[in-house]
Amino acid sequence: MERLLSLFILLGFSINVSSQHAISYIANEGIYIQAENKKILIDAIFDNYYESYAAPSEKTIQQLNDKQDPFQNVDLLLVTHAHLDHFNAEMVSRFLKSHRETELIGPKQAIDSIVKIRKDMEVLAPRLNGVESKTEWDALFLKGVSVHTAYVRHGGKQNYDIDNQIYLIHVEGKKILHLGDAEMDPSHFSKLHLSKPPIDVALIPYWFLAYPPGIDIVKNQIKPKKLVAIHYPKVGDPKTLLKIRETFPNAVVFMKEGQMIDF
Repeated sequence: MERLLSLFILLGFSINVSSQHAISYIANEGIYIQAENKKILIDAIFDNYYESYAAPSEKTIQQLNDKQDPFQNVDLLLVTHAHLDHFNAEMVSRFLKSHRETELIGPKQAIDSIVKIRKDMEVLAPRLNGVESKTEWDALFLKGVSVHTAYVRHGGKQNYDIDNQIYLIHVEGKKILHLGDAEMDPSHFSKLHLSKPPIDVALIPYWFLAYPPGIDIVKNQIKPKKLVAIHYPKVGDPKTLLKIRETFPNAVVFMKEGQMIDF
């Protein structure tokens, strides 16, 4: 089982920075990556619009906006898609206004929603990196980090109009995969050759780890060294959790803000 390196203290985000390579849970699919001198956020800034899933605490949002430890200098903010349990345009624009060092990467749907609400776009526009909906890898190199992104359709027919980007991050010699809310269809992943070379950490919606064909995708196409389940509901899902423990006994399920693994 992974060694926990942090404590969830007073509804605030607190980490032990002794590990040079760590991934910390913020809420839902929101995570914070620290790899030596690089800091990356993914799907980490939103509110509790969807009450079924965890949202960042008010204390954590304050820490983010005020550039408090450990969020003093964030290199990248990645957005997988523009659903409100992953992304809030007003909150993200406020964060970017405070963090003038941060580059944002996200689907054009997310970028457009920021553009609609901001009048001072000359401040933010140079740092808004919209990506195309390509089903093959597209590569960006920003702030010393290589980010590969590809469109993988959002799960559920009602969400097919939502641009869901997955990310493969190459940082400090490590590879980290984040699937967003990708659909559990093996055909989406076969041409992406995810396991070559091997992925160090995969952050995957928890239902992939319990039900076919998600199990097949994880075992035969992704094959990560470490596996982290995300998007776990606040009320819990004991039946699915038991299946995860049976199928992937070494997987970590992120449930509490501040929970952390090293890699």
